[in-house]
This record gives sequence, C-alpha cells and structure tokens, in this order.
Amino acid sequence: MQQRLDNAAPGGGRREVSSFEERYRSLVETLPALVYQETLGEDGRTIYASPRLAELYGLPLDELQPARVRELLHPDDRERVLAEIARANASLAPLTLEYRIVRPDGTVVWVEDSSVVLEATDDEPPRAQGYVLDISERKRLEEQLLQSQKMDAVGQLAGGIAHDFNNILTAIEGYTEFALGHAADNEELRDDLLEIRKAARRASTLTGQILAFGRRQVFRSRSLDLNEAIDETKKLVLRLIGEHIQVTSHLEVPIGSVMADPSQITQVIVNLAVNARDAMPGGGSLTISTQNAELDRAAADALGLQPGAYVGLAVSDTGTGMDAATAKRVFEPFFTTKPVGAGSGLGLSTVYGIARQSGGAVAVETELGRGTTVRVFLPRIAEEPSAAARVESPEEPSVGSGTVLLVEDEPVIRRLVAEMLRRQGYEVLVAGDPRDAVGLCEGPHAVDLLLTDVVMPGMNGPELASRLALDRVLFISGYPADAIAGRGLLPENATILRKPFSAAELLGAVADILAA
Repeated sequence: MQQRLDNAAPGGGRREVSSFEERYRSLVETLPALVYQETLGEDGRTIYASPRLAELYGLPLDELQPARVRELLHPDDRERVLAEIARANASLAPLTLEYRIVRPDGTVVWVEDSSVVLEATDDEPPRAQGYVLDISERKRLEEQLLQSQKMDAVGQLAGGIAHDFNNILTAIEGYTEFALGHAADNEELRDDLLEIRKAARRASTLTGQILAFGRRQVFRSRSLDLNEAIDETKKLVLRLIGEHIQVTSHLEVPIGSVMADPSQITQVIVNLAVNARDAMPGGGSLTISTQNAELDRAAADALGLQPGAYVGLAVSDTGTGMDAATAKRVFEPFFTTKPVGAGSGLGLSTVYGIARQSGGAVAVETELGRGTTVRVFLPRIAEEPSAAARVESPEEPSVGSGTVLLVEDEPVIRRLVAEMLRRQGYEVLVAGDPRDAVGLCEGPHAVDLLLTDVVMPGMNGPELASRLALDRVLFISGYPADAIAGRGLLPENATILRKPFSAAELLGAVADILAA
C-alpha cells in the first residue's frame, strides 16, 4: 500500500506516506483491541504498544516491557500462561489466552491476549505481535450466568426431592397424630410422639427452605411496609441473638411498599440476624436498615435486575467477615463455614430464593475482620401497604357427612387420608388408580366430593375431575407450585392442599368445599 501511494503522487510520495502513517496510527490507537509488538527472548523489548495499554496495565508507557508485564500475571495464572507462551514461541504457533493481571494498585483485570510469532529476518529479530482486550465485564457476566444455572439446577433437584419427601412427612405427621390420640394416659409415650411430630415439622420447614431457595415455594404476597415487618420481627431477633450483641435500626421514613409474603420477609430478617450473630461470637453490633433506592443500569445489571425503583433492606454486623472465595459461595445451598451440626447451610440460600421469587436480588459486602453487610433489594410498588391479615385459631371441624371419593396412588398416603376422613364421619370410597375411580362412580354411589392427587400415572387429577364432571373437587400434591403450574394441569380457581398437611388442615379444607 505504501508503494501504491508513492506511485500515485510522484514527487510527493513522502508526504502521502506520512499522511498514511498518521491515519494508520490514529486507527490503531482508537481500536478497542490494544495492539503491541515485542522482540522475543529474555532481553525482549517492546517495539510498539497502544498508549491505552498503559492504562489497562496500570503502568507508565515507558515501563511496558515484556518482563515487567509478566510480573503482573495473577499468581494462579502465571505458570499456565508462561508455559503456553514458551510453547507458542518455540513452535511459531498462533496463541490466544485468557488470564488475569494484577495491576500495581491491586485491581484484578481479565484480559484476552492473542498473538502470532514472526520469524527472524536479516534485518529483524524474532518478534511477537498481537492484541489485548479487557474482558473483565464479559467474565463477570459469564460467572453470573454460571451461578444462575447452578442455582436453577439445584432448585430443580430440590423440587423433585420435595415430592417424595412431602409424602413421607405427611405420613409421619398423620400417623403420629393418630398415635397421640391413643396415648393420653401414657405420658412417656406421648412425650416421645410429640418429639417425632416436632422432628417431622422441622423437616417440613427444611423442605420449605430448599424450595424457597429454588424459587418453588408457594408465596402469599401482599403489599408490605418493610419498616413494619422489621418492627414486628425485632423482638424475635433480640431473643435469638443474645444480650452480647447490640441491635440498632435505621429505617427510612416514609419507606416504599413492596409486594412480598410477610412470613417470608420475617424469615429473611431472622436468617440474616442469626448469620450475623454467628459471625460475632464475642459480641458486637448488628444494624438493620431500610432505604428507598433508585438503581441505574450499571447497579441493576450487577444484581441481575431491571433499572428502577426498589426498597433496600440491609443487615450489617461487625463480625469476622469473609474472604472473597467464601463470599462467592455464600448463596450455595448447604455451604457453611460453621462447625458440623452448627448449621444447615440454608440460611443465605433461603434469603436468596425468597428475594428472587419476590422479584428482587441480594448482594453481599464483606471483608475479613471488617464485618459483613447483606443487602436485599425488592421492587417498589405504588400501592399502600395492606392491613396485616388477622390470625385466628382454626376451629375444630364439625362432624362430617357425605361421601368422599379419594384417589391417591401412594398407598401410605391413601390409607392415612382415608382414616382421617372416616374418623371425622365421612363415608370414603378409595381408589389407587384413576380408572378404578371412574368405575366406582359408575356404581350406585353418590359422590359429594372428589379428593385426588394431581400427578398420577395414566390419568392426572384434573383429567379425572373433568371426566367425572363433579362440582366439588379438592386436589392434593407434594410437588412444588411451579412444577404444577408449569404443566398447566390445574384449572383456574382450583383448590389445592399441599403436602405435608395435618388432619385439621385436611378436614377444614374438605368442610369448606362441601359447605360452599
């Protein structure tokens, strides 16, 4: 090209070449890829480097020499990178590497380095030339995607386990209730049975936490004031963390409303407070705060959210803090730094799941020896907070009357539910298969209510209900909410009772439907 320019302007070629070089230099120096050329060997030197390489590496331009740049290699990447460079130089093969550098100020930057080796000539020693790209943002997004995929995979696994686990817990709780009815005169046996029921309920709570992590829990959301939720939870927090920790709160007034399940927000506050307590065995201070927040594009992208109006809930402690490697794993289920038996590792993963299912996100700020702050961001809504739902003691269901057709493919649940209904006075027709249920309805029986599992082999519960054309139907299921919704099984306004359930919950639901 230089020759062409010389020929195109006889006598003025020198001026044209100079102009060309200026345009070429301007082009090279404004490219996002930062180019370089260097000689090889132990005494290699930089022949050319884009000026912005100095900014990327955090070095003055005159220090951008190969040996100095190699000193910036991240310790975990140095051996691999130097070995690949030596191999490429020896074989004259092109090379593309991704690695980290540590700037003199301590900042870690991911780069993509692509180069080719030029053989020595009579006039030039062997050289390497190529480009460097800052790929830190791409790496951050890749890590976010991998973390999200890992969370979703564990959530799907949790949902699958929950179905079988909920069947087992329903049986344990149900038969324990039956046994308690026969143990009124045996205090020792009654105490043992109460411990069994308590353990089953703890297991049920654990299942709920796993499902909350996987965003598969059933939420009963309403517009909520986080300040009120904190005030209502503060007494519980004080009892849990002990007198050796000072608790303060800084609540912005007025605070925006959020759409959330009050019980789940209570769980978030309690889990964060307990985590903070465990990080301060010798005492310290815990601060709970709220604030209205406007997240711009950069802040929202970092959290995996859309820009806009949010309400922030923060729990800060003055405890031991965490290193960077630990902080990256805090939302993983069953990951814990506590001794064996001191924690399930589900505290922060549950917080993560609740926040995500509520349309928000969680961020952790921590440093070894400097404490930790966990921030939960929830979308702000325009509605006023709803009045808290009044909690009433459930009434004992009256003696039942009528015929219930029970269809359940799990034998232990089928026997248990049938016994619950019969003890309450209902006549019960039992089928372990939907086809058997159709046969029962074709007989002389008048069925007042169909009580059926949702997912069964051959024919599912909604298909059975449609075929029998019964007006009153109560569905039961051990599958998480999204597994049912994702299949589009349930008709609109269907009533569903989720396992595990107690006899009182079952009988109350049956009585409500029959009375409707």
